[in-house]
Amino acid sequence: MLQWSADFSERERAVEHAERMATPWLGVNFECNATINAEGKRTWGTTALRAACEGLEVPTLIVDGAEDIRPRRAVDSLEQALPRVSREVLQGAGHLPWVEAPDGFRAAVGGFLADRL
Repeated sequence: MLQWSADFSERERAVEHAERMATPWLGVNFECNATINAEGKRTWGTTALRAACEGLEVPTLIVDGAEDIRPRRAVDSLEQALPRVSREVLQGAGHLPWVEAPDGFRAAVGGFLADRL
């Protein structure tokens, strides 16, 4: 929970948010985690991955929190690589914007979907 609490920008509610995510505790799937990390080491940041993103002709929405502690370059480069992308950066939210800014998240997703109907 303490590690997850760093994902939230609201310091006074960070542990509360993390505790809610951890309840009920379902454990860590170490095999899945190792597989994802191994795949990431082979493909993340490669020209082949960027080319694959550039070839995606589907409308894509990126919703991220302005206070996410992870490097912005990952989301920025994804936005730059996708040809049909929209992006909403929610102020006052960290890595999990749907938790800290649920109204803004719903509005972003709802607006994106409504524009495509």
